Parts: sequence; C-alpha cells; structure tokens
Amino acid sequence: MPSEQSASPLRAVLVLSFGALCISFAAIFVKLLGQDMLGPTAIGFWRTAIGALILFAWVIARGDSLKMPPSILVFSVAAGFLFFLDLFFWHRSIIYAGAGMATILANTQVFFVSAVGFFLFRERLSFIFIIAAIAAFGGVVLLIGVGSEVEFTSVYLNGVIFGVLTGIVYGSYLVTLKKAGHRKECPGFMTVMAWTSLFTAVFCGISMLVESDPYLPPDWYSIFVLVSLALVAQALGWYVISTTLPKLRAAQSGLILLLQPVLATVWGVLFFAEHLTLLQVVGAAVTLVAIYAGSVRKKQVPY
Repeated sequence: MPSEQSASPLRAVLVLSFGALCISFAAIFVKLLGQDMLGPTAIGFWRTAIGALILFAWVIARGDSLKMPPSILVFSVAAGFLFFLDLFFWHRSIIYAGAGMATILANTQVFFVSAVGFFLFRERLSFIFIIAAIAAFGGVVLLIGVGSEVEFTSVYLNGVIFGVLTGIVYGSYLVTLKKAGHRKECPGFMTVMAWTSLFTAVFCGISMLVESDPYLPPDWYSIFVLVSLALVAQALGWYVISTTLPKLRAAQSGLILLLQPVLATVWGVLFFAEHLTLLQVVGAAVTLVAIYAGSVRKKQVPY
C-alpha cells in the first residue's frame, strides 16, 4: 500500500495531465466553430466573457476576495490586452494553418519569455537553453514545410505568421502575469485570472464590433461549443494547471505540459484530417523536445 507521500506526487501528475488534456481541446473547439459560424475574434470574446463569469463564480465559491489593488489592476488590464492579441493571432492561425501547427508554434513562447528576461531583467541564459533555442528554430523551419511538398498558399503562410506572433505575444502576456504575481499586494491567482479574462473580453468585444465577421452564435450547437471552450479550456484547464504546477518539479511539469501541443496535433488529425509530411513530423518532434529542454528550469503556465 503506497504511502501518502508517494501517492501525492502521482496524483499531481495525473491532475496536471488532466489539465493538459483540457487545454489541448481549445484549438479543436475553435476549429469546430470555424470562420463561417463565428469570427476568430468573436470566438475569443465569448470564450473569455463566459470564462470570466465562471472564474468569478469560482472565486466567490472559494470564499476569496474579488478586490484588486490599483497597482495589480493595471497589470491585469495590460495582461488582458496582451491575451486579446494572443487570441486574435492564435485563432486565425488555427483556422488557416491547423490546430496542431498553431498550438506548437504558440508554445514557442518559452523562448520569447526567456529573451525578454535576458534583455529586460538581465536573467542568465544557460548553454543548454541556447542550444535548445537553435534546435527549436530548425524544428520550426521543418514544421512549416520547408523542404517538403507542402503548398505555401497565402492563407497557410498567414496562419504560420499568426502562429509565430502568438508565441511572441503570449510570452509577453506570461511575463506581465509573472511581474504581477511577484508583487506582495497581489491577490490570489484565480482573482487575477478572472479580471484578466474580463478585460480580454472587453478588448475582444471592441475589435469584434468593427470587424465584418459574424459575432452572434447562430444556433444551440455553437453555444454548446463556446460554453465548452470557456469551461474546459479557459476555466477548468487554467485552474487545474495553476494549482498543480507548484507540486511538481519543473522537469516533470514541463514534460507533462507537452501533452497539450501533442494532443492538439492528434485531435487535428482525427477530427479534421489535418496532415503532416514526414519532414513536418520530424520538425514537430524536434521543436517539442527543444521546448521541453528550454522550459525545464521554468514553471510556465501553458496555452
């Protein structure tokens, strides 16, 4: 009979794996809605608006305070704007280039976060990290189809560009949340995420209203998918991951969280018949290994 001490890490591994599973479906929910049913920005609006309501209810149910000090509120607004840009780019990357491609490119945020830390905060970069960054660049080159029979249409190239931009913006978003979390007046993580989701919804709503894409769910199916996206990916996935990461070593959590882009790629193949050439599969594998090598010393919250 295992002791409580040995069972606890196993439970944390299983719970974190469940969190990675939850967020792996985010790209699939987006692609299920498509651009004809709802615009990419509108999907982001409904995801974060519904997600904010769930998170606020969660905070209240836990008995935590919803109050935010002005100094942290500023960080939350900034994070909300960055997450709006993140969803703006990522949802388009999913639709144009595929769920797996978009999610792997988004997870290169590890390298952008470290670059920001190096240039702005003088954080040291290890030799292993530099090698991992070089390998990731080579992996991404193969992943997008260089050297294979992939047809580089304008739509596909836009999807790749949006995916790279997602990684850059998402890295900035994580740095902003990190700076807010290090301030002693910062409330609980769920409170910050609830307000950040709300501010993201506001920015998405403003952008949505000036775009020509559909923004109202046309039927009960789209409403079901939107609620599932908000509940599973925005609320449940974030909550499970944020509460479990501190219980595991960075190497363990980094490896487990790679389930997200891997599963997103698998779902893309199963549900939408997305296809990767052999060179692209090699590129995806190299990129994922490089992401892991570059993130084992950092406990990052994933996409």
